[in-house]
Amino acid sequence: MVEFAKKESRRAITEKRQEFESRLAKIRQEEERLKQAQDSDRPRKKQRLDESTSEPAAGDDDQFVLDDYDSDTENQKRLTDSGNDDGLSASTLALLERFKGQFSTQNKEEEENVNDEIKIFFCSRTHSQLSQFAGELRRVTFPSSIPTDLDPESKEDFSKLEERVKHLSLGSRKNLCINPKVRALENSTAINEKCLDLQQPGVAADKKCKFIPSKDDEALALEFRDHALATVKDIEDIGQVGTKLGICPYYASRPVIKHSEIVTLPYPLLLQRSAREALDLSVKGHIVIIDEAHNLMDAIAGIHSVTVSLSQLQTAITQLTTYARKFKNRLKGKNRNYVAQVIRLVSSIAEHLNSISQQKGPLEGSVQSSNLMAGKGVDQINPYKLSRYLQESKLARKVDGYVESSQQPQPGRPKDKTTIPVLFHIQSFLLPLMNPSEEGQLFFQKSEDDVMLKYMLLDPTNHFREIAEDARAVILAGGTMSPLLPSTLRNFSDMRMNQITDLGRTISTLCQIIPDGVVAFFPSYDYLSQVMNVWKKPIPNGNGQSIFNLLERKKKIMYESRESVKTTDSLLQEYTEAVESGSGALLLSIVGGKLSEGINFSDKLGRGVFIIGLPFPNIRSAIWQAKIQYLEDKTYKHATGSEAERKAAGKAAGRDFYENSCMRAVNQCIGRAIRHVNDYAAIIMIDRRYESPRIQGKLPGWIRGSLVPAPPARAAQMTVQRLSKFFAEKKVIA
Repeated sequence: MVEFAKKESRRAITEKRQEFESRLAKIRQEEERLKQAQDSDRPRKKQRLDESTSEPAAGDDDQFVLDDYDSDTENQKRLTDSGNDDGLSASTLALLERFKGQFSTQNKEEEENVNDEIKIFFCSRTHSQLSQFAGELRRVTFPSSIPTDLDPESKEDFSKLEERVKHLSLGSRKNLCINPKVRALENSTAINEKCLDLQQPGVAADKKCKFIPSKDDEALALEFRDHALATVKDIEDIGQVGTKLGICPYYASRPVIKHSEIVTLPYPLLLQRSAREALDLSVKGHIVIIDEAHNLMDAIAGIHSVTVSLSQLQTAITQLTTYARKFKNRLKGKNRNYVAQVIRLVSSIAEHLNSISQQKGPLEGSVQSSNLMAGKGVDQINPYKLSRYLQESKLARKVDGYVESSQQPQPGRPKDKTTIPVLFHIQSFLLPLMNPSEEGQLFFQKSEDDVMLKYMLLDPTNHFREIAEDARAVILAGGTMSPLLPSTLRNFSDMRMNQITDLGRTISTLCQIIPDGVVAFFPSYDYLSQVMNVWKKPIPNGNGQSIFNLLERKKKIMYESRESVKTTDSLLQEYTEAVESGSGALLLSIVGGKLSEGINFSDKLGRGVFIIGLPFPNIRSAIWQAKIQYLEDKTYKHATGSEAERKAAGKAAGRDFYENSCMRAVNQCIGRAIRHVNDYAAIIMIDRRYESPRIQGKLPGWIRGSLVPAPPARAAQMTVQRLSKFFAEKKVIA
């Protein structure tokens, strides 16, 4: 009976998979035919892409009036009790609930079986890195998942069942929206709000987005699923499938998650609880792989940190006041009261920042939330209720819509579509302000004509704990974490002004030995600017020549700068062309800049990497003082031993954190050059502090294991000899 049950179970599972795989195979054949014929897909709903979303008539102010609001409604109580207070409004949650499980034709038992299968969630920083992963995934062939030993006597060979990996790329509305009117807004916040706006109850049918899946589109949603899973597709491919079928790929992707084996998604969609809830995505019992994991803690802190400026606050006050005056006779009861509270609170914050701007003193420092909320009548505001009101009432959306509709467009000057509506930005800041946590802190930073107020998350631990505890396994991966090839350690003293010329001469000599492309990383834009100023001046006894002239004889020079009008792509293209031409090139970059992460200087593009100095952050800044103090206090609280030992443990933790931040950036720069198993490069670290065992201990293992310390005498000469031998051997092997 057991054997019979196994056989029947195997047959049932196989039949289901065969049916599904045959559907996917037909889709693959169809896609291949279309690709070869370079023909367009069937029209179906495609014509809807040419239709524009109807806009409300000019002068119609009713759409901007706030709906009646009651803070004590059962709807709000239900949200509070359910714990969904992570920034999602009731209307948004209701919308998500409406789409939840809508397109599946399976029964509950089948859905549970699908959801029980272990999935892999692979996330990285950017969509381009996820696209690279998808490209590698296309090259892999997996065997059948049907076991072959359940029925040895069976004549059926199920091992020949062709199964492709079922991969799904998830992205934001900005990447996947196919509504021309919404997509044209360009800004992520504006796109999100407009998308939700078009789906609100009460919106006329002809004004709703025509691409949102509905019950009538169930067959189309299933076809989208089949196309999405038939072959490995990146985010652009998923968008094209939605465009061809005339169905929103952002929403149509949701039901596909449970049928997928590998799901790729960017950091924000995985690391933010509200985003996971919006996707109805759970990592419980599944495998999570985080690429570029050295960025993990900074990424979480960045997601939950927010900055506003005094000028933005003043703009928000003007907009709110204008709106309140316009609709004062149409705002009822609690709406009028809450709008007044928002104006008082924003005004209180602006007043405190204004007082800071007029004070003589440091350009940055910490801010107490109590000082920001010290304005008249602010102490009577219930922070939780006001936070809920901002989410529920759509005040920011109403005010921004009214302001935009009332603005007179200037001839010849298009509206700026990339600016985040100021009230949305203010609203995102008020939430952490009114729900302060010891894990975060407020800071101000002065500039020439403005003051910035920043809420910074100091400890991202708790925000990642949910993922770590729920997942079956969490894998942290990064290119600077694995062993690769040799490097060279070059010893120089600290880079002071009188040594910049010697630095230039040394780099010139090394560039004569190192072939093809060389990338030099400097600790800051300011320091690189100082270096360039010195290098371009004539050197003593140099017959009018400069260091810059000496370098140009060896390689073409390109460099990053804040003022440059060149984009990163154009700079890289120019550098690549110079290297490919055979003349070689020297690219001067910044640690932590656009070229220090996510860029591949493989093979000829990166035969040499110079790390000049140690890019320590400004330890005197208020933000870094707060970060280090927080970590020292936390370590002291949990340490054991005597008072002196606990204090020493706290100081050591703060120092390690500070050094780790620096060395993480250094390791990223080092990893730009060696990108595959047959690649090679010379890595030269120019700072005497690299001789410190503590600093060397923070380098990747593949660097530590192959360090070549500079000799105490004739350091430059010996380094040149070693490099000459290194590249001569590589040339012979090639």
